[in-house]
Amino acid sequence: MDIKELWKEYNITLDDKKQELVSELQHPLLINGTTGSGKTFLLLARNAYLMKVEEVSPTAILNLVHDPAIAKRVAKDYRYLYCDDEQMPSFVDMHSFAYRVIRFHDKTIQRESCKAYRDMEKVIRRLVKDMFALELTGLQLRRLQRQISTCRSMMMSEREIAAINFEGMDFPAFMKAYAKFKNDRNIYDQDDILCECARILMSTPAVLQTFAARYQYVHIDDAQELSFVAHVIIKLLFSSDAQLMMLADRDQCLDLDKAAYPQALDSFADTYTEARIERLEGNWRNNQTITALANEFLYKQEAGMQCSSEETCEVKFKGFAQLERMYEYALRMVVEDESDIAFLYHDAALAMPLLELFMQHQVPFHFHGSVKKFLQEPLVKDLCNIIELLIDPKDMRAFYEVYEKLGFDISKKVLLEVAERLRDDESVDVYQAMMESSYRAAGKKKLAASMENIRMASTLETHTMITFILDKLGYRARLLKANILMSESSLLALRVIAARYHDPAQFLNRLREMGEFLCEPVSRIQLRSVASARGMEFSRVALLDCLGSTFPRAGLQEEELQLERRLFFTGITRAKHQLEFFTSKRCDLTRLEISPFLYELHAPKEEEAKSAGERPVPQPKKLKENNLKRGMRIRHATLGEGRIVKISEGMMHVQFTSELKILNIRHCITNELIDRA
Repeated sequence: MDIKELWKEYNITLDDKKQELVSELQHPLLINGTTGSGKTFLLLARNAYLMKVEEVSPTAILNLVHDPAIAKRVAKDYRYLYCDDEQMPSFVDMHSFAYRVIRFHDKTIQRESCKAYRDMEKVIRRLVKDMFALELTGLQLRRLQRQISTCRSMMMSEREIAAINFEGMDFPAFMKAYAKFKNDRNIYDQDDILCECARILMSTPAVLQTFAARYQYVHIDDAQELSFVAHVIIKLLFSSDAQLMMLADRDQCLDLDKAAYPQALDSFADTYTEARIERLEGNWRNNQTITALANEFLYKQEAGMQCSSEETCEVKFKGFAQLERMYEYALRMVVEDESDIAFLYHDAALAMPLLELFMQHQVPFHFHGSVKKFLQEPLVKDLCNIIELLIDPKDMRAFYEVYEKLGFDISKKVLLEVAERLRDDESVDVYQAMMESSYRAAGKKKLAASMENIRMASTLETHTMITFILDKLGYRARLLKANILMSESSLLALRVIAARYHDPAQFLNRLREMGEFLCEPVSRIQLRSVASARGMEFSRVALLDCLGSTFPRAGLQEEELQLERRLFFTGITRAKHQLEFFTSKRCDLTRLEISPFLYELHAPKEEEAKSAGERPVPQPKKLKENNLKRGMRIRHATLGEGRIVKISEGMMHVQFTSELKILNIRHCITNELIDRA
């Protein structure tokens, strides 16, 4: 079979440039391209060409992708397009490939390999709490994971790690404790896998030669996501004999949490002899309207994507007075229109009310995420345990989980006394047992003063009970102390679901059912994170959580904010024909802010108004740095109203209702996060 017969037999259309790149076998290739330019389609065509035209054995071809889910999806796409026989190339994520190298090495020296773990969140949270008495917020956890990954992936020395300061903790001490935890249990996290693989390849020539000789053709999709140590591994293995092809889109670098190092692509020509760098043009996925919107958002005045479609559409911005109305509208969308649709979210918590609604109405859907992970969130666990305790004041397990969160300063001795008292007399509850224990007098007095309210709370409806926990049991103050606002997505999700189930016991049971629910493996309706939708396309897309506290997340540094912009851009460009943005003004009595990204997209343009012969809508003057004065009241997009108490060296100290925050003035003005109150 020649190349023309290949395309004809499988009904594949490639432009001249892609056809030439598919058959390039002389030079290492770096192919850059924007979203929708056909990079992955080119990778699949390259595999088919090698096996069906050049008659290369599939065992000599290695395709590296970003994560296991993408590996499965790309393999499925190849099978759909080309696989009419038993020949199937290998598609594997970088960490799984590196673990293969480790296991091969360990087998040769008759050593048992350490177990590999993808998710170490629980371990990190527990170590931080035990070492520094800190409860990490979601943002703090992500930053800590990113710092850990950076240290390992950049192969930092102990001296370099010792110089790192991190948000109120002894970071070098934490790193030693974390390493000890893993060593004691013979486990690897994802960063360890890559570092150990690199160490083996650098120290064991036999292993290096075995794997270098095994693969003749190596293709790497989403190369912009590779970490520094991953680039080291690839250079060690494939810089000499293998025919290497990397495909990348710098605007889609989304995995900073895994220490992505796209800068390595800048030196591709220096790293690989006789390297060739090409660029794919055109956007074959999105229609004209969506392409123009995405270009305006990410590229501004720079040249962006070139649309290859003549189709247009109406982009809808849907704002709801109450968050619950948003989920009801989403339900109507899937009932009234049976075309495929993806509900994309940034924060999984805000997908939970929609997931529950689909379950309630028996709507088949696919959820690419974990309800159990949501139920293990500290805030969710706390509220559920406190509700359990209010329903059943004899529940010692629930009491043990939350007594500190409720402000009870109880020693282990008192805890044992309470547990023994409950065991000896089934008619006694935890509060009676505390009053009869050696608990200090001041604590008993405080407990006695609130006993009537606590006992009355057991008769409340779920939604009212959550408000009681926040206001009467002091949990709101605890959250605010940890910089967690009432607009926290996990809290919003619980409030929405709680309003549907008045009986607290029924509410808790429903959450357990959600945790055990098995969604459809394939469905026209998908709920998935924006990040997990990379490389995918859907006829219709609705971005669920366009809120000021969620997309972008509040309190971000500049690098993190740029990542949020790229994620939002990714969400926009998943839509082929229809695109909708969802936001809400309130959740019950909690005021919500609209995402500043929506303001960018939806703000009326003066040029458009003029071309339509309309008077442009007058816009308020933007704040400038020299407009800000001490004592001035401002409104922040996510933090609300506050008063400036100090301005110094480009930073301002602002007293908000419940906290004092130090903000970067230029960052706030550039991203239009503040305005006059």
